[in-house]
Amino acid sequence: MEEREAERTLQEVLAKISQREKRLTPQRIVLTRLIMSKVKDHPSLKDLYKDAQQDLPRVGISTVYNTIKMLESLGVLDTFMVGDKLHIDQPHPHINVVCLNTSTIFDIDDSIASQIFEELSRKGLKVRKVIVESYCDKGAQA
Repeated sequence: MEEREAERTLQEVLAKISQREKRLTPQRIVLTRLIMSKVKDHPSLKDLYKDAQQDLPRVGISTVYNTIKMLESLGVLDTFMVGDKLHIDQPHPHINVVCLNTSTIFDIDDSIASQIFEELSRKGLKVRKVIVESYCDKGAQA
């Protein structure tokens, strides 16, 4: 089921790219599939570049970056920086927890996040993203 959902999402993203008059080249399709399949894991640009080289050995890091930025402009993913590394993320409101001591990143999507967003909204804030830097115990995750 999850695989079918991922394929449907990919097809929706490719349709958005096509609607924006961007050519659906084989390279763009491969990169989009790769990026969208890993978005929940918050990989860095460098991680995605390494993964892309498995299927596209001649791809440049700037091509991977430009594809990420194109997908961000379509609203299908978001990006954030941790130190000097660009990471991709899902575009819906949630909290990203960055574990400084383990280099892991995980999401908090539950009622705690909803309460925080509601409180900030009552204060007139339109929250775009929340990133919490923390020192985490091994295995810490939401």
